[in-house]
Amino acid sequence: MEEVLEALEEARRIRRERADWQFIESLPPKLRAALRYYIETGDIYVASRIAGITVDEFNELRIRARVPSVT
Repeated sequence: MEEVLEALEEARRIRRERADWQFIESLPPKLRAALRYYIETGDIYVASRIAGITVDEFNELRIRARVPSVT
């Protein structure tokens, strides 16, 4: 169990460090909130719902924001 928590925290750390925060902060509030949620949780489905866009559209946004897909 502890290994799983450590892996989740490591993934979160990587997403935070590699994200283009200047780009993220320039986005409208819904998209910004969705990317922040994704960075913290890694849940692309819920993040896409927060943004009000499809998972594919959110994935494109994630790539533009330089947020890696870490599992």
